[in-house]
Amino acid sequence: MAQRFPALQEFGHSEDGSMTAGGLIFTVIFLAVGGLAVDVSNAISQRTALQVNADAVAHAALYVRNKTLTATADDAKAAALALGEDNMPTSRYGRVLTAGDIEFGVWDATTRTFTPDATSRSAVRVLTQRDVERDNEVATYLLKFAGVESWDVRTSSVFETYVPDCLREGFVAEKLVDIQSNNSYFNGFCIHSNDVVSINSNNYFEEGTIVSMPDSGNLDLPGSGLETNEGLADALRYGAMQIRLINALREVPTGPYATGTQAMWNYIQLATRDGQLSYLTAPPRNITIVNGRPRAATPGSDVVEAGRDLLDRGGVLALRSNAVNYLYCSSSSMQLQIRQALSNVVMITNCQISFGNGGALEDGLIATLHTGSSSISGSSDTRIGRVDDCAEGGGAQLVSLGGMNFASGVSIHGGQLIALKEIEFAANGDGLRGTSIISGDTVSGTSNMSMGLCGTGMGGNLSMDYFRMVQ
Repeated sequence: MAQRFPALQEFGHSEDGSMTAGGLIFTVIFLAVGGLAVDVSNAISQRTALQVNADAVAHAALYVRNKTLTATADDAKAAALALGEDNMPTSRYGRVLTAGDIEFGVWDATTRTFTPDATSRSAVRVLTQRDVERDNEVATYLLKFAGVESWDVRTSSVFETYVPDCLREGFVAEKLVDIQSNNSYFNGFCIHSNDVVSINSNNYFEEGTIVSMPDSGNLDLPGSGLETNEGLADALRYGAMQIRLINALREVPTGPYATGTQAMWNYIQLATRDGQLSYLTAPPRNITIVNGRPRAATPGSDVVEAGRDLLDRGGVLALRSNAVNYLYCSSSSMQLQIRQALSNVVMITNCQISFGNGGALEDGLIATLHTGSSSISGSSDTRIGRVDDCAEGGGAQLVSLGGMNFASGVSIHGGQLIALKEIEFAANGDGLRGTSIISGDTVSGTSNMSMGLCGTGMGGNLSMDYFRMVQ
């Protein structure tokens, strides 16, 4: 036999390959180590995809929840789930997201905790997951040789709504903020432009003041501007922002009258956090300014013919308190005169508005569809808001599809001015406290102003939520 099969006999006596068993052990070890690199990298990649999806879905859910007053939690979840499906299709990744993984609630920035509340519009938490329970776990490749068949991967994302500080109090413009000399700005007050901020000399910027624009090249100063404007260098910030109040206002049509006024009222409601103004308790009233053609009343309202000074034919103030008043002017050149203090009233009109001697507005809102450069103007003793040292209530809002112009000495206390065109106010605005001025064009102030932060007195401001990831 041995002579017939010498090769087989030689193989049986050979000691070659004595390390084969050890080699097999090391091969398994190398596969396990390689598996850590390959499979852990894959798990990290899948986790990143889940996190991106969670972030996108959370942002979408909160945005849709706040897009309209009528949007429900279910509406927001449906839109968010559709986005999540587009990002990570069930056919490929399994059920990474369900409606139950989207929770609305309240975010506490101090304790950094999220509390579920199905009625809340202020925050949302989204969970995404691939795990054994959902039968979509992340399978391993090489780690199978070490007994690890799969990974469970889960992520979460929390978004909240907020309003940028500059849109609470300050001067904000899409194009230009132009201020002159001898003005004082105090802690917390903000000046921002998405284009250029132009500042003259001898202004004072207290510590905590913000002056921002897209980049340093968009700051217009005299040659010695940083030296002659105390505190300016420390106040400078750089960046742009979407001015949502202006973007939404551009969607309001100037006419026809009924369409424009309804769109403006929708805008006001959307920009009011709960969709209502607290002092509105009476039915609306339709008012026709003299020389205007009569208009049909809407249900629950009546038609009153009034003069330019807002007195009806019997000499009584035509505006209804605690109600929305729709005022129609048949001519764009007609100017509505306000020579008295108005309170607890909303006025939506296509008229030009002029605050004359004694004209004031507190706990109220006036909005006009007029597109002229001086669609709202005011004399030297115009007062917007109650002089109450920043107490709650008493504020006032002016909104225009045109521009605004105020004479020297205008007084603003817890007041907000929003316009698509230039907002201009002259010198000696001393005593202005609690001021938010937002323009789709230019904010222009001259000299001798004193601007300070009010904080608590600005609760009635119109605002549109912004969204940010907090966890």
